[in-house]
Order: sequence, then structure tokens, then C-alpha cells
Amino acid sequence: MGAQLRERTWVARPATEADREDQRRLFNTCFRKQKGRDTFDWKYARNPDGPAISRVACAPDGRVVGSYSYVPRRFRRDGQPVVLMQASDAMTDPEWQGRGIFTGLDDSVCAAAGEAGSAWAYAYSGRLSLKGFLRNGWKCLGHAPVFRYRFRSRRSLGRLGRLAPLAKRLAPLVDLSLGGRTRARFGGDTSALELQRLERFDERVETLFDAVCPASGLVGERSAAWLNWRYVDNPSNRQECFGLVRGGALAGYLVAEFVDGNAYLVDHLAATRGDLATLLRAFTTLAWTREMEEATAMHFEHHPVVPLLTELGYERPRGSKPFRDVFPWIVRACRDDAPPADLALDRWHVSDGDRDAEHMSP
Repeated sequence: MGAQLRERTWVARPATEADREDQRRLFNTCFRKQKGRDTFDWKYARNPDGPAISRVACAPDGRVVGSYSYVPRRFRRDGQPVVLMQASDAMTDPEWQGRGIFTGLDDSVCAAAGEAGSAWAYAYSGRLSLKGFLRNGWKCLGHAPVFRYRFRSRRSLGRLGRLAPLAKRLAPLVDLSLGGRTRARFGGDTSALELQRLERFDERVETLFDAVCPASGLVGERSAAWLNWRYVDNPSNRQECFGLVRGGALAGYLVAEFVDGNAYLVDHLAATRGDLATLLRAFTTLAWTREMEEATAMHFEHHPVVPLLTELGYERPRGSKPFRDVFPWIVRACRDDAPPADLALDRWHVSDGDRDAEHMSP
């Protein structure tokens, strides 16, 4: 690998803490964001499931021109603990694209993950990197649709392309209908009153997870340490955490974002189907009372939350436009003995919060 990399005029090396500023610079350039260094310290070094496996690509003068990481995540496969890797932040300086940096770093990080014992890397792929992933050994197992509940129509009418300007003239009538529907369904709903704000997660969430963890398939562990890192200590401060507490025990939790007119159902867990229905009603009621335009939830069709969302009035996307209506779930084997059964989409139990993004909102 080293000779091949040098032929391409760049070399790869393990990333260190001294590279954080370059990683921040590349991220903001590639994804048009304005993130601070603390985001990358948080993601790569503070994860309680372990530090990231990171590589950077360097030009002959030593300048960092690419970066890529796998972030470890504890899962359970058929009830047994395993560590998988979440692909994170594939970044190449625009002037250095087309020189094999993504491919080389992906191969290098994947090999290191396999040597560390991880069978699979996974991701909800982003728009810019999907083709590169698929050319480099990743497989798309399927797509997660975005279920939406509309309180007002501006966002949904704006998705109609050339018809949007004409359709928006009908917005007042559409909003009147949507408002009547929502009042009928949620006007007297008190489920949100059953929730308590969670400042931090504690060991009760681990008792809950152990009780409801699927007996088969792959699911990311919901430990108190991981949930606090992921949602409470997140530098973006966009997530809000709520608990459904009964008799001192945690019967469920939900994590949500309410940003710029959109409510995002980020993560949730419940002891029973009835508790899950309460959480979903509470989330939707909170979105309505906070005057959001839409509430959204992204889940595979086989997730047990889907029938409940439909009952509440959430709609499946009418289209199948990638990265708007549906999002691709991709995996790559890090070891030759990665279980083939895991290539079945219905083996995976994940939520919107399993995306490689510190927040769901733009």
C-alpha cells in the first residue's frame, strides 16, 4: 500500500490530535459547514466506545489534503456484544480530488478496523460520497424512508419542483385543512405531560435496553455513557432528551431536535408498544405546540415504529428521491469472516441518530 500511495504523490499516516485543525478545515470546506475544533475532539477522542481509527493524506510538503475515520460503536449481534465501525468524514481537499485519496484511506482504515476485530463498517451514506463508497467495496442494503407529519404546507409544496410556485398559492387552503386534522388528533392530547426532561441518562436506560434488545439482528447499544456523549455532551447542543418515568423506572426515552420549522425524531426506546405510542404522540404534540412546519422520522420499513407513525398520520414519501425521500444504508466487510447473514437489511435495527452527523438538522 505504501508504494502505491507514494506513486499518487501523497502518503497516508495515522491522524493525531495535532491534525484536528486540518480536519476541521477540510470538513468545513468539503461540507460547507462552520464547525469548531471541539466537534472533532468530541467525535474522534471522547467516544466512550473507543477512539476513532483515523488516517490523513499528506502532500509532499506535509500539508494535510485528506482525512477519513471509522468511529467505533458497540452493538449486539443476536444478543452478543460486538464492536462495529461507523464511517465518518470522508474528506479530500478539492484541489486533490481524483487522486485516489478516498479509496486509499478507506482501504487503510478498513484494514485497521478488521485487525482490531470489527467485522463491519456501516453508514447512512451522504450524497457526495455514495458513488465512491459503492465503487470501493461497500454494499447498499436498502433505503430508509423519511416519514413526515405536516402541520403546514410550505416545505412539502416546495418539493414539487416546477409546480411549486403554483402550488404555493393553495397553501392557505392546505394549511387550513392540515390545522383541522391536527387539532382533531392532538388538540386534547396530554402525552407530552408524561415526559420529563432528562439532563443526563443514568443506569436506568441500560436496564431498559437490556429488557427490549432484539433477540436477533444488530442493534447499537444504548448505554448511559454513549447516550450522554452522543446527545447531551454533543457540541451542537441541538438535541433535547425526554424520559417516560413510571414508579422511578424508565419506561422509555426520546431524543428530538426542533430546529428551523422541522422536528426530528432522533432516537427513542420504549418498554412496550403502548409506551412507544405515548412517546410518538408526545413528540408530535411537542412539534405542533412549538409551531413546527413538519415532524420527521427516518426508519426502515421493518422497524416496529412504522405502523405507529402511520396510525398517527405520518406519511411515507410519495417519491423515492435519494437524500430527500429515502437514505441509503451501506456496509463494508472489514474481515473475511464477516457474517453473510448481516447483509440482510432486516437484520439492522437503527434510528436517525445512527447517522454520522452530530445533528440531524442542516
